Amino acid sequence: MEITVAYFHPLLHPDVIKRDFEQIRATGASSIVYTIHEQEDQRWPRDLERGLLLAQDVGLKTHISLGRYGNLFAGPSLMPSWYTFRHPHSRVLDRHGRYHEISCFNHQPFRQWLFGEIERLLRAYPINGILIDEPRGLEVSCFCPVCRALCPDVADLVRFRRRSMIDFLGELCACVKRVDANIKTTAVLLPLDLSLVEELTTLPALDTIGCHVFWNLLHESVCRVQAWSSTLVETTRQHQKRSQLWLQNFSLDEETEKEMEAAFHHITGAEPDSIGCYYYWRNNADPDRVWNSTHSLLRRIPRRQLHWHITP
Repeated sequence: MEITVAYFHPLLHPDVIKRDFEQIRATGASSIVYTIHEQEDQRWPRDLERGLLLAQDVGLKTHISLGRYGNLFAGPSLMPSWYTFRHPHSRVLDRHGRYHEISCFNHQPFRQWLFGEIERLLRAYPINGILIDEPRGLEVSCFCPVCRALCPDVADLVRFRRRSMIDFLGELCACVKRVDANIKTTAVLLPLDLSLVEELTTLPALDTIGCHVFWNLLHESVCRVQAWSSTLVETTRQHQKRSQLWLQNFSLDEETEKEMEAAFHHITGAEPDSIGCYYYWRNNADPDRVWNSTHSLLRRIPRRQLHWHITP
């Protein structure tokens, strides 16, 4: 069972991030997830490269998440996509003629731009994987000219939108593999989107499917974590895909912090291939105590391999 830790902190002070990465490595983690926003890649490329290399130096593989690109994916900073802002014609258009602040993934110029950005990032930085974080696009049926041309039958637009998103994610993962077949691809869903797992397993270039089983954030009982975890792991296992489950260790007060161990028990009980969590993430009543608890929980996972090496 592998461990990955999301590191959503600045990469501006090498001594600080080296200390943080050593702490993450001490939990038994083998990789980090770092989110890149369009603006950050343009403003701080040297810091980004230096930070990712420092992670690899301590034995952590580096996975990047595309934060808010096209406003289609989740990201730690609520900053809008520059592409969507500069190309308003790419936005989703609903049946009432209202535009939504999200680029339609059926727009070919948007796809070309996004895939071009992915290829550039993979060639420019030391990256071992790409994570697609909570893909959006199904909450509104798009009536833009592109979607209407591709699907003239208005009654079929909802199903068409779903098929189109699966196709889009498949092309995104294939784009990654064209650059380097060894780069890992992961898509992480919210529990309300678990119905997509069956279709995602059909994508040959997608390696891992995950779920953010964030019971407290979704105002659910911690017992729901068990059902969500089992659904994901069982479905992915049937189709020979890897599974990843994410523990909520953020936005916890003193009461909900006590439920974190129960959530961890439900997650490990499902026996996923990978467990994810956050490093000193936001809005905890006692951040130090939550991180120490997280560290203690992760140390319970048996260690199969403490170091990874790049084969020449």
